[in-house]
Amino acid sequence: MIRSEMATLTELIRADLAAMAEGHTVTRPRLLLRLAVHARWRAVISLRLSQRAMQTRWAKPLGLFLSDRILADSGAELRPTSTIGPGLVLKHTTGIVVGGEVVAGERLTLHQNVTLGDRRPYGGQPRLGDDVTLGAGACVLGPITLGDRVVVAANAVVLDDVPSDALVGGVPARVLRLLSVTAQEN
Repeated sequence: MIRSEMATLTELIRADLAAMAEGHTVTRPRLLLRLAVHARWRAVISLRLSQRAMQTRWAKPLGLFLSDRILADSGAELRPTSTIGPGLVLKHTTGIVVGGEVVAGERLTLHQNVTLGDRRPYGGQPRLGDDVTLGAGACVLGPITLGDRVVVAANAVVLDDVPSDALVGGVPARVLRLLSVTAQEN
């Protein structure tokens, strides 16, 4: 599920930038332009740098500084102690909160105002599988697990485990439909 610990920083950033490009070819000049203009691109790279810095005792202050800069520059609170696999996509950064104990797989997509955190102080935080998409305003709270290829509808509040290949929505969220793997491949 999680392979980000084994990936090099360069591999993680390349995977994230490729995912953020969403199928478009990004040349070096175009990449530099996007980094200069789009806060969501800078936020992802800063998150990866802060996560790497947190692994070394002498660099932890730098990791915390970068995390603070992400919040100030983009409006996203991305804790550097979270574990997120390669291919992270932030659609819109405003209001995104990712707690420090969150563990997420590859190709995570977050829309604006998404919260991944605990339900009460020190209550545990969610684990998300691969290819998870969270719609605008979605909240995933507590020590729960979302399976692979889960889609969380906008403004849903997920408080219980969700099986793989499911579409969930509502407050509190419930499974609305099971998604077939073959339909997603087409």
